[in-house]
Amino acid sequence: MSIAICFVARTGIVMGTDSRVTTTGPEGETREDAYPKLVQFGTLPVGMAMVGAGSYGGRDFRSLVAEAWRTCCDGRPDRLGVEEVARRFAEFAGPIARDSGQTTTMNVLVGGFSPGEAFGELWEVQLPSGEVKLQASLQSQALVWRGRADAIKTLWWGANLDALHKVLEEHGMAHKDAKAVMDDVKRAAAWGPQRINWGMPLSSAVDLVRFQLDVQIQAERFLPGRGACGAPTQLLAINDSGLHWIDRPFAPVG
Repeated sequence: MSIAICFVARTGIVMGTDSRVTTTGPEGETREDAYPKLVQFGTLPVGMAMVGAGSYGGRDFRSLVAEAWRTCCDGRPDRLGVEEVARRFAEFAGPIARDSGQTTTMNVLVGGFSPGEAFGELWEVQLPSGEVKLQASLQSQALVWRGRADAIKTLWWGANLDALHKVLEEHGMAHKDAKAVMDDVKRAAAWGPQRINWGMPLSSAVDLVRFQLDVQIQAERFLPGRGACGAPTQLLAINDSGLHWIDRPFAPVG
């Protein structure tokens, strides 16, 4: 499991991930390492962040993105919009994922700026199905969490709403009434929605995403057992001037 965050503000897009990966050896032994879960799609102002399955058919996330770029973007890649990037990636990686026989899912957030547009957009690709969904269209805002985000959500909403909903239903409360209680808790205790500014400077949006990544990583650090998320974090920001790496621990060598 991982954590991926995408903040689509009016001033641009910020994407961030952790980098922990756990692999299992032939004898069942596990190993933890760091792995790039946030990449740029070729030379375009488009970022791609993943959670879930790390590979299909011997191809890891980074190689799938690189192969999709080389295979699908001959000619004039500079004219590709964000939606087309998401759909081309799904068309390339979907068959590979399905042919691998794996049932584990990989969710890929695809965010960036299309040619000539002043606002960003966010799409999501789910593998192995190849389904593509719009998460934030032009001139709309969104804060999207994928993967392990329970600590972030508890802070943001003022309570662990998933746990609350489960307890209320276990005590016999109807689903409709449980949802009403959860909505009341949000109104009374939510920290995030009252404080977020969709027009904040892009540098402040970077700080917000980094803060949320740290909340999840540090919360898991002090929980029993092995945490699902870990440092170093990866961060990039995109606006109409292009894609800018903020934290890039896996920069190319040379």
